[in-house]
Amino acid sequence: MSALRTNFILIDVDDAMIDVGTLASYDKERHRAFEDAHGMDYVFRRRGDSLQAVRTNLSAALLDMKFEPRPANKIGKLLNLLIERGFERSVAKPKIALIRRKPLTVVSLEPKNDIANTLFGRRTQGRFPLHVRRGFRMEARTVYRKAGPAPALVIDAITHSDLGDATCADLIADDFDLRGLYVLSLDPADTKHGRPTMVGQVIQVEGTTVHLGSDRRGDRAQYEASTITLDLGPAALQRLAAHYVGAEANQELWDERNLLATGSQRWERISRFVERLSQDSFEIAPGVKARLSGWVTAHELGQTTASLPKYIVGGNKVADSTRGLFKSGPVYVPSSAQHSVRACVLCENSRRREVELFLKALSDGEGSHRPLVQTWKIGAISFTIFDAASSSASDYQKAFQTAIDAGTKWQLALVQVPSDTQDAPGDQNPYLVTKAKFLARNVPVQEFRVETMEKPTSQRQWALGGIGLQIFSKLGGVPWLLQTKTRVHELILGLGSASLGTTRCGNRDRVVGLTTAFSGDGRYYLTETSRIVKYEEHEGAVVESAVAAFKRVRAEMAWRPGDSVRVVLHSFKDLRKHHLEALKGAVVGVAEPDLKVDFSFLHLAEQHPILLFDPSEQQQIPPRGAVVHIGRYEALVAVLGPNEIRNDRAGFPRPICIKLQEGSTFTDLGYLSDQVLAFAALSWRNFTPTSVPITVLYAELIADLLGRLGSLSRWDPDILRGDAGTSRWFL
Repeated sequence: MSALRTNFILIDVDDAMIDVGTLASYDKERHRAFEDAHGMDYVFRRRGDSLQAVRTNLSAALLDMKFEPRPANKIGKLLNLLIERGFERSVAKPKIALIRRKPLTVVSLEPKNDIANTLFGRRTQGRFPLHVRRGFRMEARTVYRKAGPAPALVIDAITHSDLGDATCADLIADDFDLRGLYVLSLDPADTKHGRPTMVGQVIQVEGTTVHLGSDRRGDRAQYEASTITLDLGPAALQRLAAHYVGAEANQELWDERNLLATGSQRWERISRFVERLSQDSFEIAPGVKARLSGWVTAHELGQTTASLPKYIVGGNKVADSTRGLFKSGPVYVPSSAQHSVRACVLCENSRRREVELFLKALSDGEGSHRPLVQTWKIGAISFTIFDAASSSASDYQKAFQTAIDAGTKWQLALVQVPSDTQDAPGDQNPYLVTKAKFLARNVPVQEFRVETMEKPTSQRQWALGGIGLQIFSKLGGVPWLLQTKTRVHELILGLGSASLGTTRCGNRDRVVGLTTAFSGDGRYYLTETSRIVKYEEHEGAVVESAVAAFKRVRAEMAWRPGDSVRVVLHSFKDLRKHHLEALKGAVVGVAEPDLKVDFSFLHLAEQHPILLFDPSEQQQIPPRGAVVHIGRYEALVAVLGPNEIRNDRAGFPRPICIKLQEGSTFTDLGYLSDQVLAFAALSWRNFTPTSVPITVLYAELIADLLGRLGSLSRWDPDILRGDAGTSRWFL
C-alpha cells in the first residue's frame, strides 16, 4: 500500500510565552456569560474544575482572574482555540464570508465560486436567489505523530447553500410555494450563536403573512414574510431549483456538487487553499505568530492494513466475498420456507399489471438476478395480490383488511409504495400504516417502489438482487456469516436511540434507547428497545436497552460456567463515564460468577472532519482495509475502497473513526479495527460493503423506522419486545 495523505496540515507556533488566566471552581453559566460579554477579545476553555482564558486583543480590559505566562507549547488544547481564532482573522477578507465558528467555516462570495450562478445564471437572468458557494471547513486539533504530538489544522473543502439577502417575502413575490417547507427567523432575538433559528413548517400563506402549522417552536404561529427565510433542506432545494430553473435543475446541481466532492477535486481544492495561506503567518495571541507547515502523512501517524473478512456460506464453505453463496448456497434456510412461501401483495389497482410483471422478474430472475428458488434454496413464493382503489392510506388499509380476511396465514407481505406518498406523515402514509399492522401480526414486510419497477433491466437486476436478499433474511434465513478464529464468546452490541415521531420542531419527549445484538460471526440475535423517556434521559435508556439485550442473549446462549465472554459495544456517540460504569456493572452482575467478561467500549463516528487520500489512485480513494492510528486509542478505518465507489460522482468515502473509550478492558485496537471492517461488509440488505458497520447501520435503520412509525396515532413500540424484536423487520 502506498503512503496515504491526510487533510492535517501542521502548525508551527513561535517559541514564546502566552499569558493564561485561570478562574477556579468552574461554572457553566459563568463560562457562557464570559463568552457572550468578552468572546471577541478572549478565548475561553474549561480545564478540569477551572476556566482558562487568553486575551487576544491587548486593548481589551483585563478580566478579574489570575494570569501567568506559560510556554505556548505547554497550554494544551487552549492552543488549538487560539489557532482557530487567529486563522479566522487571517482569512477574513471582503470576498470571504464567515458561516460559523465551530467548526470554523468560510465560503467565497465571488460569483465564479458560486455553483448555482455558474450553472443557472444565464438561464434565469439573475432571478435565481439560491447560492451554492465553494468554501472550507477547518478545525484545530492535536495530532499524535510517532515523533510526538503537534498542533495541526484539519481542512476540508465543502459547498454551502444560502439565499443571500433574500427573505420569504422575495420568494412569495416570485410566486414560490412555501407550503410544507421549514423557515428560519431573522429576528435578532431568535438567533442562536449568531445564526437564524428554525421556527416551524409553513402551512399557509396569506399575502405576506406566513402561517405555521403544529410543527413549530413555541406558540407563535404567524410571521411577516420579510422577517423569515427558507431553511434549505433537500425538499426546499429541489423545489427552488424546479421553480426557478426547471425539473432537471436539482439533479444538475447535485451532480456538480458531487463532482466537487470527489477525492481528486477535493485534494486539489484543499492543497491550493493551503498553498495560498502558507505564504503568510498569522497572530494567535499578542506578539505570538503561527504559520502553516507541512502535510501530515499516514505513515507519520501509523499506517497499517486490516485483514479483509472471509465468509462462511452454505455447507460451511469459506468464501472471499458474499458472492460465494451463489455457488454454495446460504448458511441456513428456515424450514418454514423450504417448501413454499405464502405472500400477500398490496398495490394500487392502476398499477396491478406493472406489479405482476415486477413480481415475475423478482421470482423467476432477470438479467444477473437469478430466480429466488435457485439462489436462496427456498420453496416457490405464491403471490396473492390485493389491490387498493387508490394511493390513499385508507384504501391501502382496506386492502390490508381484505388480505387478513382471506384467512391465509401469510409468511410475507410486499407493499408497493405509491410515488406521491413516500414522504407522507403518519396516518397519511400507506406504507407506514400497513407496515405497523403487519408487524403487529408478526408478518415481515418488504416494500418496493414505482421507480424501481420502471428501471431498465440493466439497472433493475441489481435492485432485484437486493430485494431478494432482504426477503430471504426477513423470512428467517441466514445468507452468510463471518469466519472467526477466536475461541472467546463474543457479543457485539450496537447502541442507538430513536425519537418517536417525525416532526422537526416538536419537543423530544418520546425517545427510546435501542440495542442491536450480534454474535462475533455476525449472526443477528435481536433488537431490544427501552421504555419511552425524555431526550435528557436517552443515554440512560440506551444503557437500559443494552443490559436487557445482554440478559436475553445470555439466557439463549449455551455459555458454560468459566467461559470467557467479550462484550464489544459500538456506540453512536461518546457515552458519559457514569453510564458506561453503570452498564458494565449491570452486565457483570448478570454474568458473574459464571462467566469471565471483558469489555470494549467503542465510539464509531461517521461524521468527523478527517480524510485519507491515496495519491496513487485516480480519485485518491484509499484501499479498503487501510487503517491509520491517530492516537493510542483512536484509529481511522477505510471501509470502502475504489472497487466499492465505481461512479466518479458518488462522492468521496470518509473513513470510520473508532475511539476506544475509558473503562475498556479489552484494548487491542488492531483486532477491533479488523472487526469494524468486517461488520461493515456484513449487511443483509445488499451484497456489497457499506459505509458503516451493521451494528450502527441496523440501529440507524431501526431508529428511522421507529421515528416514522411513531408518528402513527395507533403505533405501540412495545410490539418490538415480542417476536418482532428478533426478526429482521427493518431491512
